[in-house]
Amino acid sequence: MKKPNALLLATTLGCTLLSATALAAPPMDGDKTKEEVKAMLSQHDEAMNKQDAKALMMFYADDPNVVLMGTGPGEFWKGRAAVEEAYKQFFQDFKAGTFKHECPEASSGHDGNVAWVIASCNMQDVTPDGEAREYVLNVSGVLRKEKSGWKFQTLHFSNLTGDDMPPPEDMEDAPAQEDGKPAPKTQ
Repeated sequence: MKKPNALLLATTLGCTLLSATALAAPPMDGDKTKEEVKAMLSQHDEAMNKQDAKALMMFYADDPNVVLMGTGPGEFWKGRAAVEEAYKQFFQDFKAGTFKHECPEASSGHDGNVAWVIASCNMQDVTPDGEAREYVLNVSGVLRKEKSGWKFQTLHFSNLTGDDMPPPEDMEDAPAQEDGKPAPKTQ
């Protein structure tokens, strides 16, 4: 199966992590902030699935220093114009309306006019040529409250790129070092 490129991952990050994180957090009776953030993330998801870059930019802070960041070199978009252009590039990698996700690991919180979300998500989508894809995406975001509501100040996504996989947890399955001994276990 073809792996998604890093730009695609950035696209799915917003729609995936963030709404999943807000939804995965245990509901707190009367927590107006969590409900507001959850509604904002849901609206972001709708704009993402419609591939509406202008609508997506409504969910970013009115700040020249907003940032969207990916996994590798060059995946750092600072400023509203750069972030919007990145979204337009992401749209070339998937069919509108094909995002599906489940985020079994998620957390969120808020303090005053700042909120944060973080999740590890199992993603699915479809390429423009009809190929179904599955991959894991880690995402995090910091939001701030403006007069018009909650907005992203930063959004970050990451995933494994290429065919590299994390080292096996079992030392017996670990690749050998140059001296033939098993590689040390990493945490």
